[in-house]
Parts: sequence; C-alpha cells; structure tokens
Amino acid sequence: MARELDLPRVSTVEELCAAVAERAGRPVRLVPRRMRVGEPSGFVERRADADVIHFEQETSGLHQAHIICHELAHLLCGHLAEPPEEEGAADHVELPTIDADMIRLVLGRSHYEGAAEEEAEILGAELTRALMLAPGAGSTSQLAPALEHRKGQHV
Repeated sequence: MARELDLPRVSTVEELCAAVAERAGRPVRLVPRRMRVGEPSGFVERRADADVIHFEQETSGLHQAHIICHELAHLLCGHLAEPPEEEGAADHVELPTIDADMIRLVLGRSHYEGAAEEEAEILGAELTRALMLAPGAGSTSQLAPALEHRKGQHV
C-alpha cells in the first residue's frame, strides 16, 4: 500500500505532512503536547479546516516521527469520518459546552477498530522506515531506543 500511495520521496516528517496535505486537499497541522496518563501517545483530530495531529512532546524526535507517521496512516487509509461542516454552512442544534481536552481524552481513539489500528501501525511503520532511509535522515539503528518513552517505559 505504501508504494501504491505514490507519495514523493521525503526526508522529514514536515515534508511528509505537506505531501499528505496536498494529496488530501486540506492542511495537516502538528501539535506537540504533553499527553495525560491514559492518553495515547498521539491522535488525529479531523476539524472543518484541517486535520490536526497531536503527539507526545516528551519523547525523542524519532519516536515523535513514528507517532506522526502512524496518525498520517489513519488519514491515508480513510479511517476517520468526514470533517464537520464549516460553521453556518448548515442548520445545527446547540449542544452543551464540553471541555475540548476531555473530548479528546475520551474520543481520541474510540473510533478506531482493531483492524484499522493494525493497518495504521503497519503503514505508519513503512512511512517511518521511508523517512529513516531517506538521505541524511539517520539510520534504522536509532529506532529501538527512540521507542522508549516516559522514563524508560515502552509504548
């Protein structure tokens, strides 16, 4: 599947995000943040104006790249619902206000099924590998230590 995507050869996560954004016709924004206990190390949020990838900021750069590639894989595989319509584009019902962080914590991964998660992990690993093999990007020997996170705990 990675070959069938026919993405341009890139050597940085930012370049990969730009390629995915161009393919999807909508921006991909990266938001580093410290994840709470119980949250995944990353998740993608589909907004009306962009796809936003939240990822753990308290880990190595290579682990961040792996997290981001996994979330990009969800986008490329079409695992997310269509984004909400722009405000005012259609009639809507007013809902009570709920803290956005709480929504992300509860819904961050709830819409992914096991098969979708496995597919994203495999494609994400291939995207990460492609970045690792790109000229000047480092070597795959850096991958194992980069997957250590939060004081030596593997995720």
